[in-house]
Amino acid sequence: MMSWVSMIATVSQWILLYPITYLIFYGYRMLRLLATPLVTLGQLALRGALVPFNLILKFEAFLSFVSTAILTGIVLGFILYYTTSLTVEVLNQSLGLSVTLQSRQPQDYEIRSIKVHKREKALKRSYNPPRDYLAGRSSKQNRRGGLLSSTILEEEKSNQGSKRDLCD
Repeated sequence: MMSWVSMIATVSQWILLYPITYLIFYGYRMLRLLATPLVTLGQLALRGALVPFNLILKFEAFLSFVSTAILTGIVLGFILYYTTSLTVEVLNQSLGLSVTLQSRQPQDYEIRSIKVHKREKALKRSYNPPRDYLAGRSSKQNRRGGLLSSTILEEEKSNQGSKRDLCD
């Protein structure tokens, strides 16, 4: 009796489970085939989004050096500022001076006067070509070929004068 029951159970499993397994397997394959373009687009978008990080990774050593240098500079700057201000305060107190170091905020009228001064300076700074230079040049030099030719003529005149001195 047991063998019949086990045989019926086995056959019923094959009859019921095999078609369900077959449908699930081929349904999964169909969904995978349909989702392949979407997965490819997702991978492409992910690669595009990770391009800046890939560039950063190429300069990792340089960026770590620069960031360490910046951080060290900031820390040392704060240490230097506070130690010098503390030293000045201690020296002022030890010498009996009542001058204290306070950061003074500019008043509103000072800010306005600075802005007005900058605006006036910008208005005064208009470009004027150097016309005095062009007006000072003689038209005779322009016709002869400029300064170089006048220099050569002067040299020839001085040579002629020295030849006369030698002949005399």
